[in-house]
Amino acid sequence: MKTKMFMILALMLMTSINMYSQYNVIECEKTHPNLQIIQIDYTGISTLVFIKYTNKGSGWINIGDKTHLKDTKSDKVYYMLNSINIPLSDEGEPKMHVLDREDQVHYFCLEFEKLPESVEKFNLIEDETSPNGFNIYGISFQKDKKTEFVNIDDFIKTSPVKEYGYNMKDGNLIFYYKHKGMSLSMTLFTDNNYGNYYQAWINIQNFTGKNLLLDPNRITSKTFIKKTEEVKDLKVLSYEEYMKKVKRSQSWQNFAVAFGNSLAASNAGYSYSTTNSSVTGVTNSYGSASGYVGNTYGYASGYSSSYSTAYGRSSTSSYNGAAAYEAQQNANAQTNAYISNQYQIKNRLSEGYVKANTLANQTEFMGYFNIQFVKTDNLRIVIPINGETYIFDRSWSNK
Repeated sequence: MKTKMFMILALMLMTSINMYSQYNVIECEKTHPNLQIIQIDYTGISTLVFIKYTNKGSGWINIGDKTHLKDTKSDKVYYMLNSINIPLSDEGEPKMHVLDREDQVHYFCLEFEKLPESVEKFNLIEDETSPNGFNIYGISFQKDKKTEFVNIDDFIKTSPVKEYGYNMKDGNLIFYYKHKGMSLSMTLFTDNNYGNYYQAWINIQNFTGKNLLLDPNRITSKTFIKKTEEVKDLKVLSYEEYMKKVKRSQSWQNFAVAFGNSLAASNAGYSYSTTNSSVTGVTNSYGSASGYVGNTYGYASGYSSSYSTAYGRSSTSSYNGAAAYEAQQNANAQTNAYISNQYQIKNRLSEGYVKANTLANQTEFMGYFNIQFVKTDNLRIVIPINGETYIFDRSWSNK
């Protein structure tokens, strides 16, 4: 009986070893010049590929939703399930990670359907029709040299995703950034109630774990005048300048509500459930975890208010980031309550025309400001906040 039990335990151990393996001695026959595969981890039900990207002149990167692995011998395809720390872009909501400088390094992870370890060589394909596609050919590794699992939080913590994207609501374009625990969204109109102006509505959600200062005096705008080929600075009206033109308070509450609903519907917040899903982990203490709900890998960031996002191509109808965070942990209920609390807006400020405000953690701010009007077909708005500069470019046709 003891012998039989020992054999069962040994078999279980061998199975576990085969199911969970990690390799970092990796060779590639042909690779993208900016990419380096750091490690490949085999879990029980999927394969994780950890990648380092070094910027060589690009302004942004993202990953296509048709990215897959292909066995070079059998041509069998293994589809991507999730991308971690790199936006998954689609036609309905294009999004990207914005790169701020040359030689900037960005770390991300791609999760695929489980690749059998019997596969000797495979390709990672994003788009073979594009010269800039993230395509790596002839990937192999030394199977006798195994290493430890990668801690995802440690892997990506030095390069939080700076997501920039846009979507449409009732014909209006809404642009947004999500970066380091903050969401900043903007939509633009023309306003002729008190003269001709461009009117920019902004929404800020603060989950950074600290206070943010919104200083409208630092907001700038400019345009390129094609006829004269010059860049023209446009005046952003202060609250005091605006109130001199407005003799009564403007009735703007209805639009504020509509704008807020649009932001919620368009994922300007921090989580939603759909076939292509986006789950953000924002916490204010150290620690991280990952796990599975069904066949979906879940990740939540916990490195000192970092902001990291997992984008999923899951087959589940609802991808719950908090549930996935603790899928393989015992303290599921307590942790779910804690994570949910990190996403909760505790205070909302909707003051109409933008004034200087300190935005506490878990505060949402909404307001608008006016910009000098000139006849043009393009506009750049620059909003500095939280030590970063966020650039919104708009262009349209004057025909």
